[in-house]
Amino acid sequence: MHEQIVQFLTCPICRAPLVFEGRKSSKRFVNGYFKCSKGHIYQVKEEIGLLKDARFSVNEFEWKVDVADEKRYEEIRKQYSSYLREDQKIAMKKLMEKLVNHVVKSCEESDNKVLDVATGMGGFILPLAEESSEDLIIIGTDIDEKPLRGAMNKAKKTTTYHKISLIVTDAKHLCFKGDVFSTISSNFGFDNVPDTLLAFNESARILQPEGKIIFSSIWFKVNSESMRLAEERHLGQMASETRLRETLRKVGLVLEWIEEIYCGVWPHNPMDLLPVEGDEYTHMIAQARKPKN
Repeated sequence: MHEQIVQFLTCPICRAPLVFEGRKSSKRFVNGYFKCSKGHIYQVKEEIGLLKDARFSVNEFEWKVDVADEKRYEEIRKQYSSYLREDQKIAMKKLMEKLVNHVVKSCEESDNKVLDVATGMGGFILPLAEESSEDLIIIGTDIDEKPLRGAMNKAKKTTTYHKISLIVTDAKHLCFKGDVFSTISSNFGFDNVPDTLLAFNESARILQPEGKIIFSSIWFKVNSESMRLAEERHLGQMASETRLRETLRKVGLVLEWIEEIYCGVWPHNPMDLLPVEGDEYTHMIAQARKPKN
């Protein structure tokens, strides 16, 4: 974590300011802890801040595989790719390029910083760092430390790690002050947050007025097995255009545009719970804005 990030931080429990105690190096927090005036303490462990409260996040997704091992990281990526058809791979590359370009443009038009929600193993923020200006600030977040370790190890082998700070925080209980970000991004991240409405509400809270949230997502057919399973897992609040529009409306965000990138039928892929094999799906990118009061 860059030490300049502290100006954006707040206690996710009581919203009090945080103060760091511990070791710094090269303007980064390395090891130590953040503490608020109410006595809540959050560890910083080998450059990653662990700013979540376990009581809030007890039922959240947990990575079972240690992807901090770079060899294992690459094995997982290759294994996942092996289940995709060639047309899907081409479409995913196109989606990534478009999402990166939209986020870079938003950052350049504002304050050149971006918060990424549900960063995972860094599949989006690493190419974002490659394509952005030298002074871009990228804050990657995830509910679990393990994938962020994988992302960090990967980033440190590039020339872009200086742009990146990584924080463990719950998308529904973010450790950031209100009205501090002009750009929020996510690459299919919101799809994996149960009760997505709460995550969008938090994103709306930390966005500056006129700030943008730019994200990719997956949609399912109404009454499909994929939609049924998404609802069962509380993952259906943005699983169609109608549902997405309603969720954004409820949190006060204005949908500016949607671009559908690819429609198809999902193949056999044991690494994904959703979509269900044989179901139709759509990959899309959307941009929403926080209006002025």
